[in-house]
Amino acid sequence: MALFDTDILIDHLLNKSGATEALLKFKNSQNYCSVITIGEILFGMKENEKNKTYELINNLKEINVDKSIVISACEIKKFAKEFNLELYDCIIAATALEYDLILVTRNAKHYPDKRLKIFIP
Repeated sequence: MALFDTDILIDHLLNKSGATEALLKFKNSQNYCSVITIGEILFGMKENEKNKTYELINNLKEINVDKSIVISACEIKKFAKEFNLELYDCIIAATALEYDLILVTRNAKHYPDKRLKIFIP
């Protein structure tokens, strides 16, 4: 089971090489995205991209952010302060850890926590 980072989903929507293949690699299992990822995608969406974007996010199971994930995200941020991580990335990392999911991303540098299982297409 995989948790898809924002960059992979945006790259898929833009037909960038590797992103669609990454989605297909995990097609036989339940695939997830954080509600944070949904927000990031929708905030950057153009009107003419609406149908394709909603089709994509409707095919993924979203994971809500709860107190446990936020606490874990704060710990990730605290222990990786030399990486200057963004809150959103810490929440996505904490979500992957909380649900024991493979994090599919092209931005491994945003996820320095050694406990994470990362797949880079």
